[in-house]
Amino acid sequence: MLENHHYLAYFSSTLLALLGYVLTFYFLRQNVRLKRRIRNSILMDSNTKLPNRYRFLGDQKKFNKPYDATLIVINIDSFQQTNAYYGDHFGDTFLQTMARWISNNLPPVECRLYKFEADIYTIFVKAPFSEYELMQYLKKLSLDITTDCILCEEIRVETTLSIGAAQAKKNLLELAFIACKEARVKRLPYVIYDKDSDKDEQSYQNITINQAIKDALTNNSVIPFFQPIMNLHTHKIQKFETLMRIEGFDGKIYQPKEFLEIAKHSKIYSKLSMSLIQKVFETFHTSYNRFSINLSYLDIINPDTTSFILEKLEEFSIGPFIIFEILESDSIDNYEALVSFIDQVKSYGAKIAIDDFGAGYSNFERLTKLDIDFIKIDGSLIKNIDKNEEAKIIVETIVTFAKKLGIATIAEYVHSRQILECVKELGIDFAQGFYIGKPKDTPTTVLEPSIDVSIAN
Repeated sequence: MLENHHYLAYFSSTLLALLGYVLTFYFLRQNVRLKRRIRNSILMDSNTKLPNRYRFLGDQKKFNKPYDATLIVINIDSFQQTNAYYGDHFGDTFLQTMARWISNNLPPVECRLYKFEADIYTIFVKAPFSEYELMQYLKKLSLDITTDCILCEEIRVETTLSIGAAQAKKNLLELAFIACKEARVKRLPYVIYDKDSDKDEQSYQNITINQAIKDALTNNSVIPFFQPIMNLHTHKIQKFETLMRIEGFDGKIYQPKEFLEIAKHSKIYSKLSMSLIQKVFETFHTSYNRFSINLSYLDIINPDTTSFILEKLEEFSIGPFIIFEILESDSIDNYEALVSFIDQVKSYGAKIAIDDFGAGYSNFERLTKLDIDFIKIDGSLIKNIDKNEEAKIIVETIVTFAKKLGIATIAEYVHSRQILECVKELGIDFAQGFYIGKPKDTPTTVLEPSIDVSIAN
């Protein structure tokens, strides 16, 4: 009996010890899980579920590579106004939406997105990333945000980004934020920090041009210029290409190459396009001359711009006299939108030209699927065609292809009698360039005095 009592006592003490071990292990494990949850909550933004600034600072310390790291800082320009107007709940949802948008538009290299603070996100690129690749990515990102529809709780929110970037082994965060601040203050789409160059002059020019664009819209100083296009079969001016100019407060006339790229990275680009379209329609609605208007891919995918165009076609009833020129060199991702636009304007009798053909992809297969009336052969192929046999062969191929499809051809950059003779021999239908006529603020059907029309015979 006493022996059984000893066994029972031994068993009980062993069980208690084992239970103690189990409980100790359980609490230790629970403590580890608790610590992990606490750590994760500290290192994660509770709203977007992205890693936060503390996680970034930790990750940056671990970075040790022989090449410069890349850091991109993204500031959402409109967040404060959006949050104030719609409230905090909407603001939080909007930040989640932007987190998803940026996640879907990350660079095509190893990188990580962080919700750094308030309305600021950072992208830490851990792989080698050249300055050219960085610039191309930032250009695309700043352009996409102006074209993409940011929907939040079924509300379309128009926003822009101030983007700064830096590439360095030291002080990466500080340098990227300096660049971001510069972009925000100077209202530039993006700035890449460059400690080895002085960008003050370029930045000043960009600010000046940006202001000139706004002034031109405010003061109705978007000016159409018209360059004549000659029919090479009749040797008569048959149509005009419309070219955009803007006038500054000082009377300076700005060329498209000076302001168009800056405008395309802002919300005012569509206003520029619509202002020009309005003036061109007003110019030609009583003259009944044929004329063309240049449209970028941004115009075609912008519902405000396309709706405006359709309204003007309805209002002025001069569709058969209009040619819409679409840049072939533009990166066209949405061919459905392009086809839809072409179908709509053609229902009013308008014509379609592919501009700068030969400068971009020159995708003949895609071209056959579009209802095209004209091909404008890129000036880089035309300007030295009288001396460049390779260019002549390419142009001849384009002309042959166009004739088989029943598409008329137009040669740009015809700046001499020799080039005019050459493009006529190749069977091109129309020509434009300084030899035929320079752009002017009023359309004229009179040939330049320097032109020898004898080649028509």
